[in-house]
Parts: sequence; structure tokens; C-alpha cells
Amino acid sequence: MRTSFLLIIILVFGGTTLVAQTDTSGGRKVLRQPVNTVANKVTVYPYATVSLNYHSGQAFPKSATGVGYGFGLAFDLTEDKQPFGFYFDIAYQDMRAHSNDGGCMDVDVTDTNTIAHTVKAEHYFSYALFEGFLKLQGEKTKGYFLVGLSTGLVTSALTVRRSPDKTLAPDVFSEWKSTPFINKLRLDLRAGIGVQLGHIAGYPFVFEARFGYPILAALSEYDDYCNANEARGPWRILSLQGNVGLRF
Repeated sequence: MRTSFLLIIILVFGGTTLVAQTDTSGGRKVLRQPVNTVANKVTVYPYATVSLNYHSGQAFPKSATGVGYGFGLAFDLTEDKQPFGFYFDIAYQDMRAHSNDGGCMDVDVTDTNTIAHTVKAEHYFSYALFEGFLKLQGEKTKGYFLVGLSTGLVTSALTVRRSPDKTLAPDVFSEWKSTPFINKLRLDLRAGIGVQLGHIAGYPFVFEARFGYPILAALSEYDDYCNANEARGPWRILSLQGNVGLRF
């Protein structure tokens, strides 16, 4: 069992393989021709992310922006100077944002005659993602382009409406994962660029910038109840991410 497992690893990730075989007629060992494998080289790129997130849509009265974070592990199946190849990663991305007048609530729960007021809204969305790319690069440059798709599952989905006076009304928390408005699946079109900035301890230090456009909205058919037009609609999250890490 162990021998079979090692053989599979060598064939898929080990690159060009030479196999010795005995010639039964003369007892000599000869070498077969090199065998091209699926991936002749695999480079691992663990990275940390800082993201700029933009939330928009009809679900809330005002769009929101914010800075998030994340981390991931990328696998690059292309060799140096190879014009194109496959590149994929697994990642966690926090895509939070906030808006000063982004939601509505009753600011005085003891007064039945008051109407809802706009208040600060904070949106906390995060996802566990699998991303697949086609990597394009030139022969004389340390940069590359990425084009592909990102898909994953929501790990947190929360909106907090902050009360201006907590003695009159508490903050309002909306946990979307238990509602019919949430899209638990995320699907993005993704594009990015990467460049090698130098070396640390002999390993390439790489920066990537990635942009994602959501095909699926984070929330669907929701209407924050102080929207003037009472329109139900989506809430989409666009994210611009900067990744830094060492390539091994």
C-alpha cells in the first residue's frame, strides 16, 4: 500500500521519471524514455490578505465599504518561463464593511409614535473558498496574470445596526445564515496580477492583486424596512485583495 501511494505521488508531482527495467534475455537493466507527468513542478505559496470591500445593492439604503483580511494556500503547477498553466488555491476571506447611514431601526423602543431612523450599519461576511485560475506569464518577466473562478461557502453573515443611544434602544443584530435571504454559495469571476518583489531567506517574496466580481449576491430579495422605495433587492460584495507571501 505504501509503495503504491509513493508511486502515485511520483507520477503526478514528481516531474520527469526514469524507470529501470530488467531485460530478461540478457539480464541487463535499461532505462525507459522520460515520461511527462501532469505537473512537472509544483510551487506552494502561503499568503496573507488585506482586502478593500465594497457592498452595494437595493437591500439596504446605502452602500458600505471596509477593510477585511484573509489567508490562503496557493499551488502553482507552472514552471519558470512556461507561457501558461494551472494555478489554484484554498482560502479564507473576511469581507466586512460599514456605512454611517446604512440601516434603519427604532432608536427609542419606549416611544410607539417614533419612526425608524437611519443608523450606522456594519456588515460581517466571510467565506471559505476554492479558486482555480489559468496562469499566463512571459519568458523574460517575473510577473504573471491570473484569470479564473472562485467558489465557496459562507462562514459568517451578520449585520449589526448600531443604536445611537443604547439606554433607549439596544443594537440590532441580524444573523443571515438562518434566514431565506442568504446565498450560502459564493461564486465570483476572478482576475489578478502577481509580481516577484525580491527574496527572503532565498525564497521569492511575491505580491498579488486580485479582483473578484460576484456572480451570486450575498443576500437576495431583502428590503431594509426604511428604504423609501420599498424595493426588495440583492446585496453584492466586490472585493479587491492584496496578497503577500513566500513561494516555496
